[in-house]
Amino acid sequence: MRTYKKPLGRSIAIGCVLFTAILCLALSVLNYFSHRTALYRKYETYISDILRYVDRNIDDEDLKQCIATGQESETYRQTLLLMDGIMNEFSIHYLYAVKPLNRNETGNVMSVFSAEDDYNRYEDTEGNLYLGWISEDEYDRETVDQLFKVMEQEEILFFVEETGWSTDYTGALALRGQDGEAYAVLAVDVDITALAGELWEQALWNAAVILVLGVVYTVAFLLWTRANITQPVMRLEKGVVDYAGRSHGQRSVEALKFQAPDIRTDNEVESLSKAITQMTEDMQDYVSDILSAEEKTRSMKALADAMRELAVKDSLTGIRNKTGYVREEQKLTRELAENPDLLFGLAMIDLNDLKHINDTYGHEKGDEAIQNLTRIVCRVFAHSPVFRLGGDEFVVVLRGEDLERVETLRGEMLAATWPGLEPEPWEKVSAAIGVAIHEPGSGQTVEDVLKQADEAMYAMKREMKARRAKGGAPE
Repeated sequence: MRTYKKPLGRSIAIGCVLFTAILCLALSVLNYFSHRTALYRKYETYISDILRYVDRNIDDEDLKQCIATGQESETYRQTLLLMDGIMNEFSIHYLYAVKPLNRNETGNVMSVFSAEDDYNRYEDTEGNLYLGWISEDEYDRETVDQLFKVMEQEEILFFVEETGWSTDYTGALALRGQDGEAYAVLAVDVDITALAGELWEQALWNAAVILVLGVVYTVAFLLWTRANITQPVMRLEKGVVDYAGRSHGQRSVEALKFQAPDIRTDNEVESLSKAITQMTEDMQDYVSDILSAEEKTRSMKALADAMRELAVKDSLTGIRNKTGYVREEQKLTRELAENPDLLFGLAMIDLNDLKHINDTYGHEKGDEAIQNLTRIVCRVFAHSPVFRLGGDEFVVVLRGEDLERVETLRGEMLAATWPGLEPEPWEKVSAAIGVAIHEPGSGQTVEDVLKQADEAMYAMKREMKARRAKGGAPE
């Protein structure tokens, strides 16, 4: 069995594994960030509701006076009780108000009030913050900058705050007096220390589920491809390789019989197997017809002559093909070796817009375009052999009268093929022509002359394209 660098089955398996791995990673990351965003939005709504409620229940002018004097008013104490009630009722880490003083490393923030639960308010009061307390080094420069930023805007600002014992998601709102000036910052902290771990745990669970589903899909897909693609293709390849080795050089019709594998996949592989079987049967019929013809004529020479003629004849146009030109080139090369001053020329002709015709009107119309151009070339260069090199390229070997009148014939050729695409592009064809003449004694080879003609033809093709775009005609 022949081995390959990239066998089909292995390539499919690798592709499935890579696809599953990439899908698992992408969906896990997407799930992580989407869930994280949803949680943060939930926190923001929760914090915003608390901040707005507290803000509506604060007497701003009284609180400003308390901050200025450092004395607690009755309204201040009532506000503090409200804050403590919120602290006890809602699941938050901190609820407090502060006033940023400066951006120094110490003494930069003053406490306005801090809500406490019942235990910390009335029993363990050692760590409580009171009106007028000024921090030493509790607030770093970055946090103070955030507080000043809150004082400068109307909306609530959200940010993550890292401390030595927790990670908080903070929402902060500027408290403003009747004059609209900010005098303090009201903030709510929600502890999100465990959030990252929970998010990654959920992401890992999702990744595990996706991975399991991916493995199941991969196994199922590989089993399906093995039954419907890889194994049928391998059996078909073995049959074709055996047939090729067995039929090489055979003239026996029976030896050309293809042993088709039993493929029943109801897909393209089965269709391919049937097509190969039909092709080999047609080859058998073809070989059988040839052998019958040989028996009837009993003339090997006649058959050889016919085969040689077929070898140099283009089946579509009836003119000589590339094989015929190669023989003509070899003949010219021998003559040129004997006579360096040999006079001859080559004309390269290329049909324009063949791809457009094939794509727009079908290959049948493209074949008609090639046949119409062939008739024009053979009519214009009536005294010279014309060859179709393949596709839309033709070459004419110029000698004698056609060589002497080459410029006139070139003009007739362009007049007969310009502009093309009207009225029907396969009837009124367009072609570019390039002519090169061998310079006696120059040392040029036939291939050199053909190359010059080819370059001239492509130069004209570019010129024709530019002139067609401007609505003109080639010179």
